[in-house]
Amino acid sequence: MNIDNQQLAHLLARSRQRDKQAFEALYQLTSQPLYAMLRALLKDKQWAADILQEGFLKIWHGQNAYPVDYPWAWLCQCMRHLAIDALRTKKRRGESRLEESWEEEFWEDKPSQETEGLAPSVSLEHCLGRLSVDKRNAIVLAYRHGLSHQEIVTHTHTPLGTVKSWLRRGLEELKLCLTQ
Repeated sequence: MNIDNQQLAHLLARSRQRDKQAFEALYQLTSQPLYAMLRALLKDKQWAADILQEGFLKIWHGQNAYPVDYPWAWLCQCMRHLAIDALRTKKRRGESRLEESWEEEFWEDKPSQETEGLAPSVSLEHCLGRLSVDKRNAIVLAYRHGLSHQEIVTHTHTPLGTVKSWLRRGLEELKLCLTQ
């Protein structure tokens, strides 16, 4: 799925000026891939829908400024941050535990209905598969499950410096793989 950043920047700018048609077009263009990302992070359809709605409300009310050059990356990051905040709040309340089988679930062969047909997720999974187990696990824990560096240290029983190295080097390798 390719989203034109110029079109997206234009729709975001018009939406911030309370242009309902632009906001609706923005939603139609981006809601499906953003929902798929949130669904993968939260593992709950209703919760993902709620976070998506919250994110779009923040956009409508202009609570966040966005970088004109990278509006798609900005939108993904905003939604991801909302999801991680929600996960951490739930964890603090003791309502959630990280599943023991998180790695098996992540590497299932069949894509979910929400992510099926989205080319970027396929290439990402391919590139993740090329990483060492330690780097891949650290990245999955951080970006899929929203764990902080310290939480990854606790979960993996590994020193903080090692976790940071796995993440940094793993992300560098992912970037290289995805740009080839």
